[in-house]
Amino acid sequence: MNIVLYIGFALVCFFYLASSALIFTSKAKGTLRTVFLVTFLGTSAWGAASLFAATMLTRNPFLVWPLLESLFMTTWTLLLLAMLDTSTKNFFCFLKQKYSITVIVAAILFNLAFAFLGLSPELKFKLLVSASLLTAIIQLILLEQIYRAAHNDRWGYRPFILGLASVNIYHLIMMSNALLLNTLDPVYLSARPFIYVLIVPFILLTIKRVDNWNLRIFISRDVVLQSSLLVFAGGYLLLMSLTGYFIQRSGQAWSGVVQIVFVAGALLLLAYIFISESVRKYFRIFIQKHFYANQFDYREQWLSLTMTLDAENSDDDFYEVSLKGLCKSLNYTHGAYYKLTNGQLELKTKDLFSLNQNATDELLHLSTKLAENRWFIDVSDFGAAEYAVEFRGYFINHLIMFDVEIIVPIFINDEFHGVFALSSYGNEKLALNWEVRDYLTAISSQIGSYIRFGEARLKLEENAKFAAFNRMSAFVVHDLKNVIAQIGMIVKNAEKHRDNPEFIDDTFETLGHTKERMDRMLSQLKEKQQTRGSETRFELNAFAAKLRDDFNRNLPQVDMVLPSEPISVFADYDRLYSIVGHLIENAQQATSDDGQVKMTLDQVDNNYILTITDTGVGMTTEFMNNQLFTPFVTTKGNAGMGVGVYEAKSYVEELNGTLTVSSQVGKGSTFKITIPKKED
Repeated sequence: MNIVLYIGFALVCFFYLASSALIFTSKAKGTLRTVFLVTFLGTSAWGAASLFAATMLTRNPFLVWPLLESLFMTTWTLLLLAMLDTSTKNFFCFLKQKYSITVIVAAILFNLAFAFLGLSPELKFKLLVSASLLTAIIQLILLEQIYRAAHNDRWGYRPFILGLASVNIYHLIMMSNALLLNTLDPVYLSARPFIYVLIVPFILLTIKRVDNWNLRIFISRDVVLQSSLLVFAGGYLLLMSLTGYFIQRSGQAWSGVVQIVFVAGALLLLAYIFISESVRKYFRIFIQKHFYANQFDYREQWLSLTMTLDAENSDDDFYEVSLKGLCKSLNYTHGAYYKLTNGQLELKTKDLFSLNQNATDELLHLSTKLAENRWFIDVSDFGAAEYAVEFRGYFINHLIMFDVEIIVPIFINDEFHGVFALSSYGNEKLALNWEVRDYLTAISSQIGSYIRFGEARLKLEENAKFAAFNRMSAFVVHDLKNVIAQIGMIVKNAEKHRDNPEFIDDTFETLGHTKERMDRMLSQLKEKQQTRGSETRFELNAFAAKLRDDFNRNLPQVDMVLPSEPISVFADYDRLYSIVGHLIENAQQATSDDGQVKMTLDQVDNNYILTITDTGVGMTTEFMNNQLFTPFVTTKGNAGMGVGVYEAKSYVEELNGTLTVSSQVGKGSTFKITIPKKED
């Protein structure tokens, strides 16, 4: 019996301490919250102290029992007084009231009598039992007053009244029996803590129901689910144990084998129940429907939807992700999204319904009405009175044949965008009551925003592709302009040097190189991306000399200063030739025929430095800072495209180098290319 008593006190300590935590986490303020905390903590302390003192009670029952019982009786009586007095908002003011002072003073006098009056054990026992009887009667009277004062809230108070009244009636029976027999029945005593544990759910249910208490406690639905599964598992194991016991008691020769097989099968079934998602889903839905005022745990559902939408990667179809989020929010498994495009519904997800033309026409016809009234349609309830008035002339005969159950319209920027068609496909179907409709309003708004951003992202990606193509085209046209300029120089000098064999050889070499560049440009246009030549190592001295020779056909001619030792660079020869050639050409065009253009090549530490200086018209500081490296900005009018300097800077930076410029109006400009030394 002692073991049972210990378990009972341990359960009291645990359950009332957990209830204290729930009250403590509520954001309410006031006397009632404080008194609830004191009562629950006092009861938990009573259970803990009784657990440790249980072995002492049989030898000296009046050592700690009066103190524990007075604490226990006082806290519960103060709680009932606080429920009757809802006007006092401060806990200490509540304690100063006459009824509270009376209860506290009576508890103090009760303990002083036991400690200092030298009463006999028999008299102490009768005094303790009488005090418990009197407290039970007082609490029953207070409960009756609370129930009378509840008026319209009696439904909310009823679980608390029923639970605590049952406990006090039990006290009356137990203490009356003890007073008659002059001893406490150990069975009654051992059962008492379990009865206090049993009333905990009744108390919490009342706290949840009574709004004017403002004690908004929250119990996670997952905790309730896990607890329910554990309770079910405990009951199941108990039933299986009893069945196994009766099999063994049958005395048959085969009973031992049957018992082992039965227990093994029972454990296997229990393991399946715990790992089965379908069973857990059934428990979750059952708990949501029968234990909670709201059908959904909105916080958990909102977090789940947000995580589903945020888990998308660039390869996922945002329409499919939206459908997944909506189905998961309603515990549905099948659905499809139809977008209204140019007066027709366009399927944007997998075709799970395979609607025929008649069903699609019905859905399109319904969409015109949904765009006006923003209703959510329960297909199975479409014949109800509310639908008959609002949707007169609309039909869903064909949609029903394809198991469509719910139709959810989506609006983006306050305009109708499309509809989701959903089906539970064998799972529990939702009834579209007002709570579900409000829930769908919030969910559909979030999903509409998600679809809007997804479509905006697609448009941005398309625009980015066009921008990349246009940029590539600009570079191709710029290169083509340079090729045409080279061919123009050949034509210009042909009349003068046509009989010169060296000119003929140089012309064929230039034309061959020009053909390669034009082939590369044609490939870029076909592949819609800018192709790059392979990087190779070549001597910069020879590279600079060729540039000088090629551009010395124009005036002013290029002066060149080269280092005494040859240096080499690892880069794309054609691109570097194109950008440096463009800078030389710009310098020649900005400088008069009698001016000077100078190209200098040098190596400083681990950097190659190529400088192009001219004595031309120069540039303003504002132009250099704001426009020089901006594509499609040029000072040449229709003769230029404004991408040469931009391309030069881009490629030099690809080589981890820099392109800097200094200039003065009327004095000239200097472009300085710095390329770090790079190993093969």
